[in-house]
Formats: sequence, structure tokens, C-alpha cells
Amino acid sequence: MEEGRTEKYISCKWLESGVCFDNGVYGSNIKLCCYLSAPGGGNTMIFENYHGEKIDWNRFFEIKRKYREIQKSGGTVEGCRGCIFLEESDWDGEDYIDSVIFDHFTRCNCNCSYCYTDENKKMYNKLKTYDIYPIIKDMFKRNILRAGGAIGFGGGEPTILPGFDKLLSLFIKKGFTNIRVPSSGIKYSRIIEKGISTGQVTVVISIDSSSKDTYKKIKRVDAYNTVIKNMIKYAKAQRPGFYNVTSKYIIIPGINDTKEELENWLDFCKKNYIELLVLDIENSWLTKYREDKPDERILDLIRYVEEKAKEMNFYKFELCDRAKYLFN
Repeated sequence: MEEGRTEKYISCKWLESGVCFDNGVYGSNIKLCCYLSAPGGGNTMIFENYHGEKIDWNRFFEIKRKYREIQKSGGTVEGCRGCIFLEESDWDGEDYIDSVIFDHFTRCNCNCSYCYTDENKKMYNKLKTYDIYPIIKDMFKRNILRAGGAIGFGGGEPTILPGFDKLLSLFIKKGFTNIRVPSSGIKYSRIIEKGISTGQVTVVISIDSSSKDTYKKIKRVDAYNTVIKNMIKYAKAQRPGFYNVTSKYIIIPGINDTKEELENWLDFCKKNYIELLVLDIENSWLTKYREDKPDERILDLIRYVEEKAKEMNFYKFELCDRAKYLFN
């Protein structure tokens, strides 16, 4: 396509200009994105068994163009089938990246019962990762990586990833303004604090509770008080009028699915100027719901929390992709 021209068709920012550096027991990969909840299953590959080697960018964009052509022709890339992020828009069709997910590490300082690493926590905490920094520097040097999209972290716990401070500092220096860092909140990060203070970084802490006992059942570490303290410190670093601390609550039916627990969570957030809220549902329950269609008590609870958050006038309340699929 001629530079500066756009074409209207159904696609998404990850198909067009995104990349995910993924992890895996049997080898790390480079994928389009990290979203796996769509009926198509996600996991749309660029390169398999990737471990930090020099990237052939010509080959990389050749593969991206093939996926793009499927969308242009009116089809859908198989892994993306049914994805809620697909939308009709005017896409520029150019070869660049503006959105990156770093999901190439699995070590964590928490022990969440719903995490995919729960099957063998000891093994996942020992898996080695590669140094992503030279790859990102190369992308900047070649003008492949541009500001304007979204930068996100997945994997294990970003604050204990070797080189995390240097990597995040680079994106802050380059002027990226939509950087999301999911964190357990157990280790306080000065570089995250700096990004919050400039309005460039949003930290996302999945507290999943409003009491020490519930937290310990889910997280299986005794760190509730530490996380609460750190969430408040991050919130105090926010610029006046800016909200860069997100509190996430993953509903786990049978453990933290009471109105009292969720109402106390909302109260804590409002009291401490945490105005960005995300509500989600545990993945195995979502899978079971799709297969067996149990009672709709959880859906009613989600609707209740949405309405309550609206009444409390939070700056932003949203459902994560898994919770959204419940209402599709």
C-alpha cells in the first residue's frame, strides 16, 4: 500500500502493528498477541522456538502481511476467530510495530491459585529467559518500533525480571505514554513510581480480595498488608488529575465471590484515590461455563458490581476480556 494511504477492513492493532514475546515450557515464541480467550484460541505464531536470537525483520513482516491479507480478503486468521478485539477500521497497512507485550518470563514472587504456572510452580520459577533489551534497541535503531500504541508486560512478575528497570526506563525516555505493568505489588518499584508520576506508566495490581484471609487463600503468600501499603504509595505518586494505578479483581467462584468482599474492595479503592478498576473472571470457571452453563449468579454479581462502581463515580471501571465473553 502507498505510504500515507489507509484501507478499511476488519482487523485489530495486534494483527496490524503488534507483537508478543511469549514464553513456554517447550520453547519461547513470538506471537501476534497474548489473548487466548477467543473461540479461535489465539496463539497465532510469528516464530516458534525463539530464545533471543537476532530477528529477520523482513521475514517477520512477510508473515504479518500474510495475516493482514487474510483479513483484507474478508476472512479471519484462525486463531483470531471470534475475538472481541477485531474491528472494522481504516488501517494504514505499513510495516512497523507500536504495541508490544513482554511475556517471555515466568518467575514470580506470588503463588496465585488460578495462575497457569500453578501446575508446576517450582519449574516455572526456574525457567531461564533471554535478554530482551538488545532486541528492543535494534527495533528502535531500525525505526521498526514507534510510539503511539500499547506496551504491556505479562509473564511472571515484571519487577523481579532482570533488566526490567533498564527496559522500562528506555520506553519512558522514548516518550511512550501507554505502558501497562501488571504486578503482584509485593516488590515496590521506583521506576514504576517514576512512570506513574509522569503519567506514562499504569501499574495494574490484581488484589482479588479485600481481606487478609481471602488474599492468602488465593495468593498463597502472606503479603496482603505489604501489597495494600504499596498500592497506596503508588496512588500517592499520581499526578493531580491523572489516574495511573489500576486495581484488578479476578472473581473466583466459591472463594471471593461475595458482595461484601467486592463492596469492601470498591470502598478501599475510592478511599485511596485508586480510580481505575478492572473486574475479571477466573479462566477455568469461564471454560466450564461455556461447556455446562451453570446458574447465572456470577453474571448477576458482575452486573451488581458494575452498577455499584457507577454509583460511586469511579473514573473508569471495565470488564477484562474473559468477563466480557460471558455476556457475548
